[in-house]
Amino acid sequence: MADQILKQIALAEEHNDRQFVTALARGLSILSSFGNSDTALTHQAICDLTSLPKATVSRLIYTLLKSQYLVADPAGGYRLGMASIQLSASAWAQYNITRLAQPLMSRFASENQVSVSLAKEEMGEMLYLASVRSPARLAVQLMVGSKVPIARTAIGRAYFAVADEQQTQLLAFNMQAQNPQTFTADWQRLQDHKIYFEQHGYALSNGEFSSDILAVAVGVYNRAEERFTHSINASAPSTRWHMDDFIRDVAPKLQVLAHQISTQS
Repeated sequence: MADQILKQIALAEEHNDRQFVTALARGLSILSSFGNSDTALTHQAICDLTSLPKATVSRLIYTLLKSQYLVADPAGGYRLGMASIQLSASAWAQYNITRLAQPLMSRFASENQVSVSLAKEEMGEMLYLASVRSPARLAVQLMVGSKVPIARTAIGRAYFAVADEQQTQLLAFNMQAQNPQTFTADWQRLQDHKIYFEQHGYALSNGEFSSDILAVAVGVYNRAEERFTHSINASAPSTRWHMDDFIRDVAPKLQVLAHQISTQS
């Protein structure tokens, strides 16, 4: 990983890429030099692994120590600090949720003849991490890597409804940066649908994102982070289901599915 970062630094310098923050990349190359949290590296070893000048390594180590991404090892050298370990644990937990969710989602989609998708918020939109499509064709075919608006989708509304204060503040910032012209109306829409979620235990979208899509969604709790970090939906063509029947038959089962994913992750 450190080698890849160093190659990116060289390319950025070669092409005079002003958007590339070289100092950040150099700091990341140092963190990438550590195999795991038990690995201790000396100052010289870090210089050798990163090919960075000693003075640069000294300044970066100082910054990483201050921010707790590195700690001094009692036997000498440095190890990954708690900030690095927490970041790694958070990333692994998110990956683990997706990996464990996929077989459960596949069975759910097959048993209920619906599409099922798992997503998390990214820069003011919902990013699809896993998706199992039903045989029914929809006007909008979403897949892993697709992004959808938060305020007009069940999966986005569910995430907002279960988000904590820190997540909500970040979401407001991201949504305003993404679509400043529609932010006020979208934010009010989310507030209204949060009330609906609190009353019913699920979020609903009926033709608001795409005219032929009926969807319900709930949050997925991340035990590693001790908060909701994902949401999951079930969707189907609105021409094949009456909304009340869909809610009655699918929403309670989706709540059970979200709980299964949370407890296994």
